[in-house]
Amino acid sequence: MTMETYKERLQKRKENTMTNYDMDEIERKMGKRSSSGTQSVEIGKDDEELQTVEIEIDHKDLLKLALAAHDRDITLNKMCSSIILDSVDTLDYRYEHQTKPTVLKEY
Repeated sequence: MTMETYKERLQKRKENTMTNYDMDEIERKMGKRSSSGTQSVEIGKDDEELQTVEIEIDHKDLLKLALAAHDRDITLNKMCSSIILDSVDTLDYRYEHQTKPTVLKEY
């Protein structure tokens, strides 16, 4: 006699239940997820057009980027892209506010 795992029990329960194809189709048309919890996704389709850029990075910095991307559960490419886009957004702010302190004069 072997022990039955929880996964095997769920699989048997799933096999014994009947599928209602009409309700599945209605849910798909309404945009709801199906009862199995799966959802179709197109891989490689992004909202914005991206360009290819080659950059040279030191191995230590590349390792830091890879670990940071892993922590955020994104690819290294998306991590580098977000860093570059964030830097571009803050360019105007850096030049608007100087890092060198200035003395204010009152007359």
